[in-house]
Amino acid sequence: MSELKKQLRLILPSLAAEANANTNKEIRRHLYLIKAVIASPKSVVQVCEARGVSSDQFYLWAKRLVKAKNLICLASKSKAPLRSPRQTKKRVERKIRSLRTAEPSHGAERISFDLLKLFRIKCAPSTVYNVLKRLKLISADHSRRLVKRHHKRYRRPLPGYMQMDVKYVPYRISGQQFYEFNIVDHHSTWRCLRLYRNINHFNMVRFLNEVAGICPFPIFAIQTDNGMEFTDKYRNGNVQPTGCHPVDIWCKQKGITHRLIPIGQKELNGKVENTHKQDDREFYAKDEAKNFEQLERQMRSYNERWNMLRATKALGWLTPDQSVDRAYVRAVASLIYFRDLFAPKDQQTSLVQHNQSGDAYLAVPKPKRQASQKTKPRRMGAVDRYLAWHNEDAKKNLKGLLPLPFMSQIFSSVQAS
Repeated sequence: MSELKKQLRLILPSLAAEANANTNKEIRRHLYLIKAVIASPKSVVQVCEARGVSSDQFYLWAKRLVKAKNLICLASKSKAPLRSPRQTKKRVERKIRSLRTAEPSHGAERISFDLLKLFRIKCAPSTVYNVLKRLKLISADHSRRLVKRHHKRYRRPLPGYMQMDVKYVPYRISGQQFYEFNIVDHHSTWRCLRLYRNINHFNMVRFLNEVAGICPFPIFAIQTDNGMEFTDKYRNGNVQPTGCHPVDIWCKQKGITHRLIPIGQKELNGKVENTHKQDDREFYAKDEAKNFEQLERQMRSYNERWNMLRATKALGWLTPDQSVDRAYVRAVASLIYFRDLFAPKDQQTSLVQHNQSGDAYLAVPKPKRQASQKTKPRRMGAVDRYLAWHNEDAKKNLKGLLPLPFMSQIFSSVQAS
């Protein structure tokens, strides 16, 4: 018998009481290995192979036990380094914790954007995610990804195509149920939210009049479901809308197309349905109003923050208002380009030039970059794809070059100048 086995046989009887009181599974597993080797007449290698472990493990834990003479030494030690010079600084972790606590619905990418915008701290989304996980601010529910029926994501090239719906306020105030009227733009996610005490045709027309007064762009189409507040389709035996519904009459007066989605396919109204989920997370879950007037003021304030301050990754980290401005700047530029493209050469501006084959193109001077700078190619946004679509199929889509009624006024003013 080896000297190590003799020492272990002398030590183990004195540790019997401590072993019976110990509940640590790891310590008990290592202790059972040591006892099995001591009690067996076979060699250490044979016993360890029969238990599916290496003999090195036995010698590791046996030597620790002989040296320390207590069972605590059989627990694994932490493998974390004593110092981590590249670990995220504590002040950055405090900022991440404060942003996550203030907005529990914000993920790693949005917090990374807010760090750069508010505190001038550049921190990658992957780093933010690791910090949130280390601080135990991410649970298993946040890691799950729901399987969507429609995986394709698309966006209208220009603002003006709206989706509208009505949402129940998720809690009652003084026993009364209130309703949120919601309309969202398909391109920029610009929204208008208003609170009403009940759902009826009068409130719906009142809401549409208010939207038309404050909307920063012309409305071309409004898409809704088949609710009774939007249409008389499938009402009183009508298979098709009669056109006498107040919403249809209002749209006809304004020159707006009213579209209805098929029954049971709410995913086609996905833009406005998705905003309902965001409202529950970012608005209703934070504070519960005491009366109708307080909730209405809070909703108007939340609506302003959404349009003016809430930047999203889907818009290239722009706010809805900034997205609207950028879309129409690009639209005016495309109108000037196509006006000069099909105009005689003697009437074209200096921006339009011709190559050797005679094809016209828009010559926009680009800023010079230093040779040492290496930048990644910018991902094409919605407006870039819109312009690329025009450049590729200009002759095929001449009727679609001027989709906006008010653009003709801009076109005429530019031509006059």
